[in-house]
Amino acid sequence: MKKNVIRYSEAFKRHVVKEIEEGKFRTFKEAREKYGIKGEVTIKRWQKKYGKQHLLLKTVRVEMQDEQNTIKQLKKKIKQLEKALADA
Repeated sequence: MKKNVIRYSEAFKRHVVKEIEEGKFRTFKEAREKYGIKGEVTIKRWQKKYGKQHLLLKTVRVEMQDEQNTIKQLKKKIKQLEKALADA
């Protein structure tokens, strides 16, 4: 038995995710039923890819120029020590 694969446009995916983020649906199931989407995890994957929720899990590290230089120097020193240890 051949399985029918349904392809959705980028615009459609973004539209569904936008409506979910705006609170128009209480559950993914409600959105699936409204738009006739059969896959249970389809919208979750779309939200991960196109939604804003994934941004909340990001960690942003801000470094000053002197911190970057210090890190580079320390990494260089580590390489030198590892080479000296390997030679010993």
